[in-house]
Amino acid sequence: MVEISNKQSFKRILKSGWTNFRRNRFMSLGATGTMALALLVLSGLMVLNFFTSQTVGFLDEKVDVSVYFQNDAKEDQILKIKSDLEELQNVKLVNYISQNQALEDFKNRHQDDQLIQDSIAELENNPLQASLSIKAVDPSQYASIAQFLESNSLKSVIDKISFYENETAINRIQGISRSLSRGGLGVTLLLALVAVLVTFNTIRLTIYNKKQEIEIMKLVGATNWHVRGPFLVEGGLYGLFASLAALAVFYPAIHFVSGKLLSFAPNINLFQHFIGNLGQMFLIIVGSGLALGIFGSMIAIRRHLRV
Repeated sequence: MVEISNKQSFKRILKSGWTNFRRNRFMSLGATGTMALALLVLSGLMVLNFFTSQTVGFLDEKVDVSVYFQNDAKEDQILKIKSDLEELQNVKLVNYISQNQALEDFKNRHQDDQLIQDSIAELENNPLQASLSIKAVDPSQYASIAQFLESNSLKSVIDKISFYENETAINRIQGISRSLSRGGLGVTLLLALVAVLVTFNTIRLTIYNKKQEIEIMKLVGATNWHVRGPFLVEGGLYGLFASLAALAVFYPAIHFVSGKLLSFAPNINLFQHFIGNLGQMFLIIVGSGLALGIFGSMIAIRRHLRV
């Protein structure tokens, strides 16, 4: 009997919260819209973080330390450096490209360009340098590998280490990503604050409009939960509808952006990633929306509802 009574009581609270939501249509729309905008910016931050991590990961796969040697460097000196590198624990692979191999590779890359082929044939000496291509176990270890090369006893035969050029490109991408993430986080927090304030004001007006009804409920013995519950449900509905609206806009938008992005970044499929993580996205966005709505309601209840 008690269980049935509690179930009916909960249904009444839900129904009352839904009624409050429908009665304040314009205020509800404002609170829901502001909250949806905050959740969309949050979704955009998640896209940015994924895109950046994928881009940097792709570059990390392509990046290595390339060591170019002086033309008068002897092969045994180069092989000695190669052997020293292979003994390092943070080195995954070292590939030696001789001057002759470098020239053959260059010819193959430009085999359809007759002008380049004729120009090479006119050369008396091979202008290309022997090199070592070094892959690290972890991309963060390239700096220590470059330092090892600079302190090697055969450093004099090394002409150039290309790591520093690659490092600049990766650091620039990561720097831009950090700046955008901080800016996006700031906008998200600002919009979240505005959403909480709008919810707070909407619930406050509802409390004032229902002041007489609340007094009657208290006179007939209604518990604090029965009085406060509908306002929490109302705030939760703002968050629920805002999160559903945000998801309804987010997925078509990410489908459109992903289609454009695939034309020049085929390794990054935003839509496929976020469809594959639909459950996680749903929990994050809906959970954030409910948290914002209920939090705004709780503040209004604590400040303006005396029960």
